[in-house]
Amino acid sequence: MPLMTAEQSDNALAGERVAASFVKAVLVQARHFGCDAAPLISAAGLSDNPLEAELSEPVTVEQYSRLCLALFRSIGDESGGFLPGVNTPLGGTRMLAYSMIGCRNLEQALRRAMDFNATCRERGREKAEHELQHNTARKTVRLSYLSGVDVQPGMQVSVLYSLAIWVRFCAWLIDQPIELLQAGCADDEPSRRRGLDHFFHCPVHFGEASNWVEFSDSVLRAPIARSESDLERFLKLAPYHVVIKPMVSDGGIASRIKQLLGDDFQCELPTFDELASQLNMSERTLRRRLDREGTSYQRIKDQLRREAAINFLRNPELTVSDVAELLGFSDPSAFHRSFKRWTGRSPGDYRLS
Repeated sequence: MPLMTAEQSDNALAGERVAASFVKAVLVQARHFGCDAAPLISAAGLSDNPLEAELSEPVTVEQYSRLCLALFRSIGDESGGFLPGVNTPLGGTRMLAYSMIGCRNLEQALRRAMDFNATCRERGREKAEHELQHNTARKTVRLSYLSGVDVQPGMQVSVLYSLAIWVRFCAWLIDQPIELLQAGCADDEPSRRRGLDHFFHCPVHFGEASNWVEFSDSVLRAPIARSESDLERFLKLAPYHVVIKPMVSDGGIASRIKQLLGDDFQCELPTFDELASQLNMSERTLRRRLDREGTSYQRIKDQLRREAAINFLRNPELTVSDVAELLGFSDPSAFHRSFKRWTGRSPGDYRLS
């Protein structure tokens, strides 16, 4: 799978914009730490303070990234102050990334990163550790993290977000999407789920012993696809790519299948053997290539329907029954069951959040 060139990457980002809500979230965090917003806004190249504007326009990718980096410098923590009991000194993220870039595959890179975190991150007396646990029966792996044994209620959600950010960086390292199958949070379910819905398009379990994310173990065998020069370029816009939109190529077999299936789910989707025939390969070869990318045909179909369902549910003019019909479900109750399996929530609960 060919990597995107620097010029292609710049062209792809030229028209991208970041919603004002993300910018405001950074400035709210700055205010929490008592930072003067004016220098941060100036460093980002913004003309006014979005927190004071009645209506704020979206900003460029570069402006959002510069704002985040300015916050990190201001508070002296590249975790943005979101990890309780843990501080990432300035330059720490860069060195962590360098410790991963020369590894053979993703599993070696993750284990090296965990060693780096355990020895090089500044932390208080509270416990903070990562684990990588294989489930051979399910062919999955869990990346878990518990930050602080006496953390204030609600703070563990931020730790769960950090795991999602880790996974997005790992996807960039191997230049391959990593689909989260489910996640767990060492806290009660928050009343506001906007952040969870942004990072997790999968069931999230609450009241867990630690924070964790689960994905296919096959991606651990994927080789590291990036170089040190790629990393230097990536770090300039890292806040955008790990928080807003992951940066990976779209030339894999999963991407080809998604393009082939399209977004009309009222038509019957091809069977696996029909799909293999359309792709001019044997069923065995197709299955092997999908496994290499950490996915399956069923997961791809579920992902497409899930994303379409979420978009449809944001339209107040469509009833849940309308959405079910648009997704090809003849029985609305079957759609309810499928949506809950995909997201851990009912369509009605999702629409109310």
